Amino acid sequence: MFYFLRQNLFEQQNMVQLVGHTSETGTLSWIAGHKFTAPLKPQILMLDPEYGNDFPDFFDSTVPVMSNRLIAFLVNLGVDNMDTYPVVLHNNVSGEDVFGYSAVNVIGCIDAEKLESSQYRLRFGEPYFTGTIVIDDLKAGDSSFFRTPYGPGFIVISKNIADALKTESWSGILLQKTEDYEGV
Repeated sequence: MFYFLRQNLFEQQNMVQLVGHTSETGTLSWIAGHKFTAPLKPQILMLDPEYGNDFPDFFDSTVPVMSNRLIAFLVNLGVDNMDTYPVVLHNNVSGEDVFGYSAVNVIGCIDAEKLESSQYRLRFGEPYFTGTIVIDDLKAGDSSFFRTPYGPGFIVISKNIADALKTESWSGILLQKTEDYEGV
């Protein structure tokens, strides 16, 4: 069984949001699962405090950003296929800078969707998932933390990682079974 690691945007949580990306981070494909050709220097990402002031452990935005605490937890679980780049989160309203976060590039893209068991339609010749996404255990192999070339662009994690994440208290994280995906 596999899960999507997502930012929980479905509940009112008083969470600050990232505005977007910088000119440098905007030129990179953060969901392709490929290593960047050059390291990224530290970036300043802007915050939008309109929806709250609490900080999630995971901003699943144009540039995926995780708390260093979450990154360390994943590394302790054996996740070794992500590159991290320190970022400063800047609040334009208060002028405050927040540290302790890094942009995350997941290295590994596996075409692991089991199409015959998933809900999708073809869009421009590629699967566009409208519901249940089944990940094929054989195609995924031993991988426990990866991206897929099709689908919603979320990070896919194994049940073992999801179960370990459930033992801790995280802010703003949603663990969604891929089979429970409903197109949003």
